[in-house]
Amino acid sequence: MDPGPGDEGAALAISPLRSGEKFHLFVSYSSVDAVWTRGLIGRLEDDLPGLRVCLHERDFTPGRNVLENMAECIQQSQKVLLVLSQDFVRSRWCLLEADLSLFGYCLERKPVIPVLLRPCQVPLHLSHLTYLEATDSRFYRKLGQLLCHASHRLECALPARRPAPALYSGKALLSLSCINRDSLPSWKVGSFSTLVIPDPLKEVLEDPEVYRHALGILNGVRSPRSCLRYVGCRVPLGIFLIVLSLMAFVLTVVLGLQRSPPAERFYLVSATGFFCPLLIVLGVNALCWFRRFSREKMRELALRVGEANVLLAPHSLLMGCDTMNKLYFVYVLLEDCRQVFLRAPDGEALFREALLRFSSSYTCCVAHAHFPAWEDAQGTPGHLELGLCFCQFVSLQLKTPQGLGVDPV
Repeated sequence: MDPGPGDEGAALAISPLRSGEKFHLFVSYSSVDAVWTRGLIGRLEDDLPGLRVCLHERDFTPGRNVLENMAECIQQSQKVLLVLSQDFVRSRWCLLEADLSLFGYCLERKPVIPVLLRPCQVPLHLSHLTYLEATDSRFYRKLGQLLCHASHRLECALPARRPAPALYSGKALLSLSCINRDSLPSWKVGSFSTLVIPDPLKEVLEDPEVYRHALGILNGVRSPRSCLRYVGCRVPLGIFLIVLSLMAFVLTVVLGLQRSPPAERFYLVSATGFFCPLLIVLGVNALCWFRRFSREKMRELALRVGEANVLLAPHSLLMGCDTMNKLYFVYVLLEDCRQVFLRAPDGEALFREALLRFSSSYTCCVAHAHFPAWEDAQGTPGHLELGLCFCQFVSLQLKTPQGLGVDPV
């Protein structure tokens, strides 16, 4: 077991809390890593008398918003410890990213100690920091020394570990919401600003015309003009048509068949048998219009995103959408995958067709760090360190009857 932080040389002491501070350390971690984190904190509290650690399950104020609790506790702490893993990136960091204007202000003024528990895609706003590796045999000693350094000296005291790469293939760069997303009706297709290239994309895309052209393709998708787009219209109409068909059937049975001659009875039954099912079908279609519209519009958007990705792919940039008002941008090196396509006849055309059909759903999988049927591709060579590369994804989509659980177009 690694020795305690003060086993070598003079014993280390925790810096005293200053005015406005309640904790020496704020710890943020995923619930999946809770056992490891609590074990580490328990050991630190035993070895460093007086150490006060803020953990959300015991120190957050009940009844308050989670983001407000996090912001207040960070401000009241001397240092911030982030336990990095893929589960952390998917869960806890999403909370921090929900209001980066607030947390960016806090984290810029607090020493941040990233601890890499398991390999993961380090968030963009932490990629400039060096980090401690939990697998390092001297990890615990180094962490104790960092905790005992004065906050203003911590930057110089960080160990010279391998810095997290600022840009790597498979990195999620940006999630872009449409204009006026909060006030946008559910049936309306969002429009995206083309005024400037967002800062996270400037690192890989320098030409604003390419960005404007790509977003312009999406902005060309039209919203529906049918009156059925309003809930107050389609629901009463659907119910009215269904009730009308039932009433027609009942009236035909109760009144029409009692005294009618055989010839009239035949025509009446024929008409009822035709119009009643027709009215029911029309009523159900009216009630289910939004679901049908959403599916068709998402297919159209996926194809438009594919057209835009044909422009963005040479810049190692892809975008995707899984809703009508939000886009995801990821950095992916596609040249190796493109070479795989070029081995086939008309390889360039096949690669373009793959971008059109599958690039949107692939981008969403990369952005969410979730690939359905991941196990089916294990053992096959790929070009992405974490997850499926584009040619693997396309291959599985074509081999599996239902694809990977995502709708390609």
